[in-house]
Amino acid sequence: MLSTVKSIKTLLNRLIMTIASILTVILVCCALWQVFSRYVLGSPSIITEEASRFLLIWAAMLGAAYAFGSKEQLAIVFLKSKLSGLKKKSVEIFIDVIIIIFAGSVLIKGGIHLASNTISQTSPILGIPMGYVYAILPITGVLIIIYQLINILEKRGQDKFSEQQIDTSVPPQTGKD
Repeated sequence: MLSTVKSIKTLLNRLIMTIASILTVILVCCALWQVFSRYVLGSPSIITEEASRFLLIWAAMLGAAYAFGSKEQLAIVFLKSKLSGLKKKSVEIFIDVIIIIFAGSVLIKGGIHLASNTISQTSPILGIPMGYVYAILPITGVLIIIYQLINILEKRGQDKFSEQQIDTSVPPQTGKD
């Protein structure tokens, strides 16, 4: 089961990084065109400014989801690093639950509410529905929850593996020397 979870995580990582990379390349092209049209042509492109803003939102949110998957998100580890054993595991579980609750309530629930309320509003320059721009919030929330669940399963798998390794690596003491 752990190998299936790891393959799902690898597939998800590749998908997110591919999409975020494509968005970033388009963002850079928009920024370069903006600079070129402003300083060389003397007439700044109005489309690329708004497109860059929306692309940056999507790329940043996908990057945040990826950070949770690779366990590179911003974290305050002062308390966790001082603990060990059961207390450390309890704090880790508490943190995982808080992240899942936040992603579910703020990103998914709030994001769906925001996207559905703004679907009829259009952006001033591109004319796309703003709900499409804000749709990245619930998408990110779902990705973060999936990653957190995968991380929890990986921790459980590592704990079971380390328990098995401890059991098999230390020969039983017989008391006879």
